[in-house]
Amino acid sequence: MAKLSDAEWKIMELLWDKGPLTTMEITRELEDSIGWSKSTVITLLKRMEAKATIHFETDNKSKLYFHDVEKKDAELQETKSFLDKFYSGNLGLMVSNLISNEALSQEEIDELNRIINKGK
Repeated sequence: MAKLSDAEWKIMELLWDKGPLTTMEITRELEDSIGWSKSTVITLLKRMEAKATIHFETDNKSKLYFHDVEKKDAELQETKSFLDKFYSGNLGLMVSNLISNEALSQEEIDELNRIINKGK
């Protein structure tokens, strides 16, 4: 799967939550929250089509966009990319760093313990 830019993530979130959507529906949603114009949205949609992360079907002269990547797959890829980039793929190093710098609350540490115990 191709890596998604931050802008592409915004479109994917819409398609995962509300899709399939037309170009105008996507534009309306993003115009309100981000201020993107129709041409910006179209440029991003074309880029995403080229990456095979979305596709469209024509519906009464409108393009109806569908996601081709599941959210969980994209999240997993982003997580792996983040770990590789900042921690050489070492999850333990990341968690240790967060704990030692007091970036995690006790509640978050307890939640991590529950997740780990559930995975055993």
